[in-house]
Amino acid sequence: MCSPESIIYDEKTGEYICIETGEVILDHAPDLGPEWRVFSNEDLQKERAGSPLTNKVHDKGLTTHIDTGSRLGRKLDVLNRKIRALSNKDRRLVRALELMNSVVARLNTPLTAQLKEEAGMILSKLHKKGLIKRRNVKAMVAASIILASRNLGIPLETSKVLELCQVTTQEVWNAEMKIRRDTTGIVRVRPLDPRRYLGQMAYKAKLSPEALTLASRILHVAKRDGLTSGKGPKGLAAAALYIASILLGKRVTQRDLSLTVDVSEVTIRNRYRDLVDNILIFVDL
Repeated sequence: MCSPESIIYDEKTGEYICIETGEVILDHAPDLGPEWRVFSNEDLQKERAGSPLTNKVHDKGLTTHIDTGSRLGRKLDVLNRKIRALSNKDRRLVRALELMNSVVARLNTPLTAQLKEEAGMILSKLHKKGLIKRRNVKAMVAASIILASRNLGIPLETSKVLELCQVTTQEVWNAEMKIRRDTTGIVRVRPLDPRRYLGQMAYKAKLSPEALTLASRILHVAKRDGLTSGKGPKGLAAAALYIASILLGKRVTQRDLSLTVDVSEVTIRNRYRDLVDNILIFVDL
């Protein structure tokens, strides 16, 4: 008999060995120690942990994958699937998250992973509130992606989101209004700064850096005076660029600008009047 002091654990082989006799006391012992190291700002600490939680899937990434190579494994896999059987309500969330991940991946935007997490969190909250229905899944996905992009400050082509989700502007508008009305204090909704669209729009319209700078100053004043509240950021950006082109003597027509930056002429005209009528602009002659 080996004394307890003579028994050691070999981490490489998973065996308990007696150092006096060389006898293997126990083999294939499970390792109850840390799975990986976690680096903190203060010191190196070891923790037993799993993969991080994620909002991109309905179960937060806590799915158990069972090897079906053996008969026992197949039985356990069937039992696991029965336990995880989803209700119709949960299936709608699964469908919504699958569509969201697919659409965001095809948008080719910066910070794709963060956008998926933010949109997934919004969809999960909508699911808990019972707002995702069979008839509005696509519209809710589109609205969640658009709201998530605003929260993260990521400019998106809204028309591209609508196209990929196969929904109309009115359907997404209704979905967004429902989210704002029924999830106050639950879903964070941050307005997008219209200045984020200026660089892309100026490049498409072939406007000079001076026009870009002047348009940014116009929008800064408009935001300071509360003129941007409740108005679409793309329309404001397009109108500011239109005003800047006029002031610099390199005017582009509203029609040409509309076709270039994907904003309607009516929107540009309305936002133009809002800015011109409420901002005092001095012109040196």
